[in-house]
Amino acid sequence: MGLSVLDHCLDVGMVARALVEVLPACVRGLLGSNPAGTAANHDLGKISPGYQLRYFREQLRQRLPELAAHALATYETKHALIGELAVNASLGAERSAPGLAAGAHHGVRDDKGLRHDDAVVGGPAWASERLGLARRLAAEFGSLAADPHADSHVLAGLVCVADWIGSDERFFDPGTTRARAESEATAARAVAGCGWRPVVFKPGLSFADVFGFEPYRLQLDLIDAVREPGLYVFEAPMGSGKTEAALYAAYRLITSGANAGLYFGLPTRLTSDKIHERVSAFLHHVAGGDTAVRLAHGSAWLREYEHGGERLAPGNEWFNPSKRALLMPFAVGTIDQALMSVIKVRHFFVRSFGLAGKVVILDEVHSYDVYTGTLLDLLVRRLLDMSCTVIVLSATLTGARRAKLLADPEKAAGVSDYPLITAETRGGCWVRAGEAPPPTHVDVDLADLTDGEIAQRATQHAATGECVLCIANTVARAQAWYNQVKAAMVEGAFGVGLLHSRFPPYRRGELEEVWTRALGKEGPRPHGCVLVATQVVEQSVDLDADFMISELAPTDMLLQRLGRLWRHPRSERPCTRASLLVVTRDLDGCGSHDDLIAALGKPNARVYAPYVLWRTYQVWKRIHRLRLPGHIRGLLDETYAEPPDDRAAFVEEARKALGQRAAKLRDLAIAARADAYGFPTMRDDERALTRYSDYPTLDALIIRSVTSTGSAATLALLSGKRIRVDDTRRVPPYLAEIHRNLVWLPRYRLPGVTTPAFLSRYTFDTTPVLILDDGGELTLDGRHTGMRYDHERGVQMSNPVPPWLRCQRATATANGDDEGGLDELDW
Repeated sequence: MGLSVLDHCLDVGMVARALVEVLPACVRGLLGSNPAGTAANHDLGKISPGYQLRYFREQLRQRLPELAAHALATYETKHALIGELAVNASLGAERSAPGLAAGAHHGVRDDKGLRHDDAVVGGPAWASERLGLARRLAAEFGSLAADPHADSHVLAGLVCVADWIGSDERFFDPGTTRARAESEATAARAVAGCGWRPVVFKPGLSFADVFGFEPYRLQLDLIDAVREPGLYVFEAPMGSGKTEAALYAAYRLITSGANAGLYFGLPTRLTSDKIHERVSAFLHHVAGGDTAVRLAHGSAWLREYEHGGERLAPGNEWFNPSKRALLMPFAVGTIDQALMSVIKVRHFFVRSFGLAGKVVILDEVHSYDVYTGTLLDLLVRRLLDMSCTVIVLSATLTGARRAKLLADPEKAAGVSDYPLITAETRGGCWVRAGEAPPPTHVDVDLADLTDGEIAQRATQHAATGECVLCIANTVARAQAWYNQVKAAMVEGAFGVGLLHSRFPPYRRGELEEVWTRALGKEGPRPHGCVLVATQVVEQSVDLDADFMISELAPTDMLLQRLGRLWRHPRSERPCTRASLLVVTRDLDGCGSHDDLIAALGKPNARVYAPYVLWRTYQVWKRIHRLRLPGHIRGLLDETYAEPPDDRAAFVEEARKALGQRAAKLRDLAIAARADAYGFPTMRDDERALTRYSDYPTLDALIIRSVTSTGSAATLALLSGKRIRVDDTRRVPPYLAEIHRNLVWLPRYRLPGVTTPAFLSRYTFDTTPVLILDDGGELTLDGRHTGMRYDHERGVQMSNPVPPWLRCQRATATANGDDEGGLDELDW
């Protein structure tokens, strides 16, 4: 049994009608005059010989073999393309939003310059049949109109979602013909079953009702400012409660009916995981315990298994793919998921539909490079076009970066207040200074220290009961510091830990849990400890240290790191003042660009632009005591201001290199953006180009042992689990376990590798299997890779690369540099 094209189109139209009924008014206004009719017409292209032959090919080959071969070679088979032609023909238009929705409902759009009645799509006779179906659907849903006010992306997203739901056989049995009333009821049940149920916030809650404490004056500044949809940029110090202020502003907008739903986007998976817990608590207070917040990033589905997998149980799997996560009313995730609504990935318009009308909070905006920053600017404009309210949070935004977010950058030019609220609404653009919190002071010292001397400083402070946080720019440097601290300390005198991105997720999660509990707001706080980490602790992580050691990093990054120092008020501390020690060579002794790179160290020069590090050094070498937040704006402006005219030639060389790279990244970002009639070319997953890297990575599965027959294997994972996998099926719990044991590694270290057959159903890209031998070495096909792993340090790289791997790859960099620096990056 099957379903006729007419019946399926009726089902999808009914689903779209049910969806529109539960969408907020601000989203309905983007969908044109007849969104249900547009959805119903999405499959007109199935009335075509090319599409029909896909199902009747064998019968035709048997009866008319010569005609079958001719037909298969002649007719266009892509029914979405044909459907777009049919919809536009029914409207008498060359292009239209309803036509685009039909042409793109499988995620991509084709344009071959065809006419609706061309021979390759069946000629006039088939064209007449398609238009006849359009008239039949118009009798049910009304005539279509080429509405110029419809948002083509949001409409296409609605149509795609309606088609997904209308094709779900759990709701729509293909063997059953439904009467109109039954189809309407089924559509309503299906829409509700897929999560589109009205969420009613409790009205009239105060800030204290929601969060359990009275708001600070600075938080009230933002809350009072956000009165209507628009763009709000909130610049305030680290740890000043920006998240709670933004969430309460969102609560007021949603309860007033101005917006519906929330997306909270952050730079990394770690930060989004942590904010997810806070947003979940917020929703529990404002909407009750049955309202869930979806975690949306590339590996978010792993968290579902950690909590029992209820949302992945049969009947709830519809929302599993990451491209559908933004359709949930409330979601937290990486900004990448939102950025994929403005770049040329498959189904980018589904994300547009999911974001439309929501309050979108974008945190830590300062942390993006030119490539991602350019996409972010495009995203902000797009969100505003889709009736969203955008709240941008940052502690260290430069004036130039703030201006790029605005439609008229001149409106905020020359403003130096801090804290600061900048708004762009229907009433125009305005800027308002916020009330600064009481100042705190931090002693600052710059020193050129060896790894051993750094360890001595850290252990001396920890021995007095201080909680010490050491932040390195690369994994290798962090591992070296950790080893030196372990060697310098009295065994068992205090806790010591290491945190970076080159641990498998299960182990990194364990470490994060230990240290965020120990150094968080509540404690219990240890009497002395040393945590060595990379940039993974730089943002949105609740760590509160007494003393900090950091490698030289750009000013905005140093300020972010300072946000982990004396973060919470405490009645007692083992030290009398907050202190930051910045580890750096003396850059004033450099006479050439090569000298600068050598002084910075090649790994640091790959992580951060040498010119920005040089400028940062010039600013910070004069500082001995910081006043926060008072000094934040001045430090940022001075670091990123135009350099003096009498700068040295090597400084100018570094500045030009930075400018050239910025121009390259900006051009790449513009080329990646989605266009209403563009052709999606990138995969719709977390590997899509929302971030740019010169150093590609891959996921490697690290295990203790494998017993394999080629197509099947029993794996002993690092996490202690044993699983049996094969290439015939995917077992969801095993899938989660495998991904908990993956580690990102530089791709060039493992050239020419492939995914074993037994893993083919469990990974989405090339995934080699590395076996940990008894000596701690990681082996591939029985040979040493020059990499090690242990529970304390994660994956460690050795140099040089083993000869058998070296001969399989090209040089590490285009200019022939050695690969040592690449191994050290925190991938």
